[in-house]
Amino acid sequence: MTATVGAAEAAGSDGVAEIEAMVKSLLAAWNATDADAYAAHFWPDASWVNVVGMHWRGRDQVAFAHRLFLSTIFRDCKQTLVSTEARAIAPGVALAVVTMIQDAYTTPDGNSMPQAHDRLTLTAVQRDGRWLLIHGHNTIINPQAANNDPVLRMPKG
Repeated sequence: MTATVGAAEAAGSDGVAEIEAMVKSLLAAWNATDADAYAAHFWPDASWVNVVGMHWRGRDQVAFAHRLFLSTIFRDCKQTLVSTEARAIAPGVALAVVTMIQDAYTTPDGNSMPQAHDRLTLTAVQRDGRWLLIHGHNTIINPQAANNDPVLRMPKG
């Protein structure tokens, strides 16, 4: 799979369309188990914090870790996009909060992980007319804890 990422759609773009397109392309790379296409979405100095807190610094580490995991424990684990909330947060900076469903998988130590809803926070920056990710973080949504979110009981208005 060849990823085409980062091209600005128009001069003065706020990055929202670009980061939304990157989300779809990122999931397509994951589902194709293509770590190189996945890593192509990141600037060389990007960082990634995975679902269990591993911190990868730089596109090379992001590619290496995803190459290993996508060829083993996540080989048959697909991701399905549920929603993307994207917005510009400063000139040349866009943020996306992504909700997705990830298939079940087995960890390297043999634990079975069920299908789960995950939430990604992605930050993209524009450099030299290109939009790529500078940071990403993935977390599993705990449905029991989510039911106790105080914002659910926040007065409207």
